[in-house]
Amino acid sequence: MASDVDDTDHTATNAGFAVGDSGVLVVESLSNGRLASQIIGEVRKATPLPIRFLVNTSFHGDHCFGNFVFPAQTVIIHHEATKRVIDERFEQDRAFMIDLLGANAGIEEAVARSADVTVTGSCSLDLGGKHVDIEHIGYAQTDGDLVVRMREDNIAFVGNMLQAPPPAFPWLLEGRADEALATYRRLHDILDDDTLIVPGHGRTMRRADILHSIAYLQKLISLARDAQDNKLPADQAREALAMKEYSDYSMYEFIHFQVNIPAVLGPQ
Repeated sequence: MASDVDDTDHTATNAGFAVGDSGVLVVESLSNGRLASQIIGEVRKATPLPIRFLVNTSFHGDHCFGNFVFPAQTVIIHHEATKRVIDERFEQDRAFMIDLLGANAGIEEAVARSADVTVTGSCSLDLGGKHVDIEHIGYAQTDGDLVVRMREDNIAFVGNMLQAPPPAFPWLLEGRADEALATYRRLHDILDDDTLIVPGHGRTMRRADILHSIAYLQKLISLARDAQDNKLPADQAREALAMKEYSDYSMYEFIHFQVNIPAVLGPQ
């Protein structure tokens, strides 16, 4: 597993947990019950203490579809926007994930389970000698993006706010590039050089790696404005925004051309 992560710029979803003297907090439950059970199994290898909290950093199924496997007494925490989407759109999102990942990925068995507690700004939890700070610092990929920081260990789980280390770059799945850029700058400001960052997918990162995403968005937005100001036709605008220096990312062709460029250019 470690070698796969080391050799690949984009991997399956990351999850983790923090253990205090009075209990455990888990970040993400992954895409199905089997994977969620594996997380619980890893917790049990470390401690018999109860899993007191489970945080999902977004509503995406690969981050939260395993929620239903966790003990009934585990308190689930979301941003209120994440809870709203899960409550209102679970079946639609499950159908999307089945189509994306296939009919035998265990997603059919998932049962909707959304937050017991929601946050809109920030909150802190005391696990007994370990403190976890949960913050919403702005829109990056969804309205409910959360940053989960293990205070004493200086570890930050950021979900899909950061997909993976460079050469990966942001996915503008819902557009709003200017808002996302502001959030990336804010994330860079609140962390320090020693913070170990756990992205949504792939290897751990450091604060300096965020500058790659900031530079990508700055250039994408600038080029899009130039193309619009010059009223370039769609094919010329696409070429003007190619940004081939970012093509080392394995998802470049799909995300850059089919997701991000349309997000900043709008209807052509």
